[in-house]
Amino acid sequence: MSDTIRCPDCGHDNAPGATGCAQCNFPLAPEAHGKPAAPPGASAAGPRAPAIPRPTRPIRPRRPRPQSNQALTLWLAFGALAALTVIFVAIQANVERAQQPVEGASVLDQREADSLRAVLEKDSTDVETRIRLADILYNTANWPDAIVQYRSAVHHDSTRATAIVDLGVCYFNLSDAEQAERLFMLALTRDPHQPVALFNLGIVHEQRSDWDEALKYFHRALQSDPPEDMRKPLMDAMERIMKRQGKSAPPLGGGG
Repeated sequence: MSDTIRCPDCGHDNAPGATGCAQCNFPLAPEAHGKPAAPPGASAAGPRAPAIPRPTRPIRPRRPRPQSNQALTLWLAFGALAALTVIFVAIQANVERAQQPVEGASVLDQREADSLRAVLEKDSTDVETRIRLADILYNTANWPDAIVQYRSAVHHDSTRATAIVDLGVCYFNLSDAEQAERLFMLALTRDPHQPVALFNLGIVHEQRSDWDEALKYFHRALQSDPPEDMRKPLMDAMERIMKRQGKSAPPLGGGG
């Protein structure tokens, strides 16, 4: 082992001619090549050479910290707030739709309308509920709103002759007699003896001064077993038409 070079730092024996320790990379003095290292504690012949400082090992550069997540956090917070706002607006809209004031409605009618709208929010195809809501709007003279509800009800069930007639009356009250007439005729295709549709067709023709057609429909309505409270208006309408025609004989009452 006399030819080896012992590292003065870690004591590792290195091959002759080595310029640095294979174990710790400590630089070996050139003058120490080929000479055995002095035994521990032995005194040197001359002044001891200053120890060569151990090279500092490279330090791994600190990884740059990721950019602050503050912006991302703000965006997430903003997104969450926006989502909550949308949800709140939707809920508020539903509440407002369910509690939409019905102009001219009594407290009880308003309460019932709110309840019916709440039912329709859950099932928009509920024809009975929609017709009940349309009837409230009809009875309070909210014709445009009633039209929306009646049309939806008839869309889901086109056999509802009464709803079709009421829809026609709404149009008539909005001065659209032609659309009203079409709906009254449509109701008669569902029920040829629908007395209200027949009566209203008589009203449409009376408005046009078409006395013969008006009288014909009034007669048909009277013969179609109308409700008791419709008989007098029918008789009055027929008498009114006959006076316009210059006829003195009263119209035949009743009907079978």
